[in-house]
Amino acid sequence: MWELANNEARREVSSQFAVLRTISGKELNVALVLELRAASETGIYGILIPPDVKGYIIVESDGLHSVQRIVKGVKHVRGRVAGSVTYEEVERLVKVRSPLEELKPGDVIEIVAGPFKGLKATVRTINISKNEVEVEILEAAYPLKVFLPGDNIKPVSKRW
Repeated sequence: MWELANNEARREVSSQFAVLRTISGKELNVALVLELRAASETGIYGILIPPDVKGYIIVESDGLHSVQRIVKGVKHVRGRVAGSVTYEEVERLVKVRSPLEELKPGDVIEIVAGPFKGLKATVRTINISKNEVEVEILEAAYPLKVFLPGDNIKPVSKRW
């Protein structure tokens, strides 16, 4: 138990994040090959494919020399980005953000699912804890207020 906790603490202090460039769309293939090679290599802690960034893979290791050893000769790897990335930058890349966090009352949204799909509406209230937003349909003949799940909307424009 003590060894595991000690190794985890040492890993947090000494780990570095290297960014690899790959052919766009081949990130998963490269990550799987790197995973197989990392099984026999010491010093590689994790391989991450950022969801919103195409053509890049992040490798956590004890040093950049370990990354170079497993990457050498791997197909679809185009090189390594100079330097390393901090833990905070990696965390920001993979953190899941709700579309409701960026909305404010008065913003115009488009409904992308449900019976009102394709209509535009203005945001009236936002309930982030329930992942729900109250909107007023713009294209209705009378003021029509509807509660929608946050996954069913897409921001179109912001209120000035």
